[in-house]
This record gives sequence, structure tokens and C-alpha cells, in this order.
Amino acid sequence: MDLALPGQLVAYDYRDSTTHTEAVEIPRPLRVVQWNIERGYQLETVIATLKELDADILCIQEIDIDNKRSGGGDHGRIIAEQLRLKGGVAIEFQELESPCRTGAQQGGGIHGNAIFSKFDMTFRVIDHEHQPYNWPRDGMLLGEPRLGRRCTLAAEIAVPKRPPVLAYSAHFECFTGIIGRTGQLCDLLRDSSENAEQLPHQLIFGDFNTFAHSLARLSPKYANGWYRFRTLGMTEPEWWIRNILSWYSDDGSRNRRLDDEGLPGDLHFSDEILRTAVNPGWWDPFDPVKDVTICSHGGWMTAKADWAFVRQFKVAKHWMVNRDYTIADHKCLVLEVEHAHPDILIEHKRRTKRTALDLEQRRMSKMWTSCSLVAALVLSFAAVKLARANMSSLM
Repeated sequence: MDLALPGQLVAYDYRDSTTHTEAVEIPRPLRVVQWNIERGYQLETVIATLKELDADILCIQEIDIDNKRSGGGDHGRIIAEQLRLKGGVAIEFQELESPCRTGAQQGGGIHGNAIFSKFDMTFRVIDHEHQPYNWPRDGMLLGEPRLGRRCTLAAEIAVPKRPPVLAYSAHFECFTGIIGRTGQLCDLLRDSSENAEQLPHQLIFGDFNTFAHSLARLSPKYANGWYRFRTLGMTEPEWWIRNILSWYSDDGSRNRRLDDEGLPGDLHFSDEILRTAVNPGWWDPFDPVKDVTICSHGGWMTAKADWAFVRQFKVAKHWMVNRDYTIADHKCLVLEVEHAHPDILIEHKRRTKRTALDLEQRRMSKMWTSCSLVAALVLSFAAVKLARANMSSLM
């Protein structure tokens, strides 16, 4: 069969009488899921886990279709069929079959991000304006030749007896640094803001690959750009909260905190980024430091890479699945949410700003502790030298 091209949509609908219909009201909060399933290498276990969760909306990244590395099946169709859901996949890449790929990487098909639901949905594909990595040109260097670019799937979901929900399933570039992902984050901030009045209830889920910190700073492959060392003392998720997510429209239409982070000349963030880097009301209930969602490369890439932002929702409950990474290389985030009044935006803003302040105080405390330890070592070394000099003079 002819495969979809990058930037196109593949859709499925396997709902039946056992699935919620438009007339059936849900007797509980909406259950929603965010999960990067690692190309579906263990698709059967992934599906068994999703069946047990029985979620209403699923945002899934790394959906493989007809790739040899993952069994050659249409994983979007298989998930929709076995869970009896409607779904869509935004195709990001055509995975070229090539001798430079290992068996675990071998392509031959396509790959993208999906949203599945028990409810009716209309889809659109968001082609990111900011593309920090040129896959068609440079993918061969990584042993992953591809055609395509990063894109996000958006879906307007008709929830029975409740206002519609705007959901996003995103997968930001991993072979870049904070600067590259800031551009892709701003692409979604813009789209979310433009739709906030008509569709205020939003789920902005995805694998944002926020791991350009710790030992990853030493690798220009995973943390390039001049920010890799400028952000010493904080993780990339902490940097996001401090400099972007804690800046709201009533703080100013131009993000001055991000402006202060930049350097003169070409190393400064553009005016377009500074005007777009304004939080329209997103809030993630998971802890940006403690709730690690990926641990790879022998543990030296450990971070909250996956985010589950809600806008104008009350989070009744949230937890993580696949904590031991046996099913995929990312944890699965699960939330139960309820539609909320606009007043909740004030509460979420207050929480985000409080988190940003706490993270900054923690960072300053760590820096003072480090400086104190260095000073103590220097003084100890000087004292030893002085003592030896005094002993030599006495002899």
C-alpha cells in the first residue's frame, strides 16, 4: 500500500457499541494518558497496559507504521482496533531503509505522533516553524536516514455532555539543546494561545526531550548551543519553568526574563520568540525535578522529558506507570481531570510561580554550598602549605 508522507495524517475509527458514544456521559473525571512507547518494540505489553488503564484520551508518541525494526505492522491501526478507539497519527518521518541502520533501527515505513479517544475528534497537523535539526541532510550521520521534520498532532475532541477538549501530542527534537526546543515550545504556546478563547480546555502532552543538563552537557549531539554550560546549576525542566512557563501575559507581552537570559548579537533570542514565550495558562502537576520520566545511556540521561500540561482543568489525580522502564524507555503519565472554571488559571499560575521561586532558591543554595566547599578546600590547602613552611623554618 502507499504510505502517507511526512506532514500528512493517518486516521482510524474502530469504535463500536462497547465504546462510549456521543450520548453517554462519563460518570467520573476524564482519564488521560501521555506516553512515548519507544517505537512499539513491546506493542503487546503496551496495549495490555493501555487496556488496563481504560483511558478516555491517549496521547502517544513514536508510532511506527510498516517499519522492520518493530515488526512491520501498522501500530496506529493495531492500537485503535484492539482498544476500540478512534485515532489519528501525524506522520513526522519516512524511515528510509538503509544498510547504515542496525536491525533495531531498520526502517522501511513511517513514524509519528498519535491521539486516540473513545470520543469523536477532528484532527490537524501542526508543522513546527522551528526545526533545529535537518534530518534529510544529517540523519545518515546518526545511522537513522529519514525524510521529514518534527510536527505535532492536534485534535478537537467532543466530550459527551461537557465542553470540547483541545489535545496536543508532541515530540520535540532530541538532537539539539535548550535553544532549539525553546523554539518548538513557542510554536505550541502560540497555537494554544490562538485557540484559548474558543477551546479553553486543553491538554498539551508530549515527549519534549528536556534533558540538556548533567553529563549530557558534555555531548554536542544531545546538548548543543551556548546554553549547555550557561545553565549550570539547573536542569532543562527547571530552566523552562523559571524562564518561560512562569511568565504570563500580565507580566508583560514580551518575556523579559527570557530576554535577560540571552547574550548580545546572534546569541540573543529573537523578538518573535520573546513575544511568543508567554504561558497561556499551562500547568503540569508532576514535579519537574523528582518525577523523572526517562533514564537512559547508563543513567547519564535522566530527566523529566515527558510533560502533561493542562489548561483550565482541575487535576483530581495523577500517577506514573512503567516506573521500571520494562515496557518502553519512557514512563507513562496518567491523569484524571475535570473541566474547571477560568478561576483555576489563577491558581495554576500561582503554583507555577511558586515552583519557579523554590527552584531558584534551591539553585542558589546549591551554588553557595558548592562555593563554600571549594573555598574550604582552598583554605585547607593553604593551611597545609603554611604549616609545612613553618615546620621547615623551625628545622
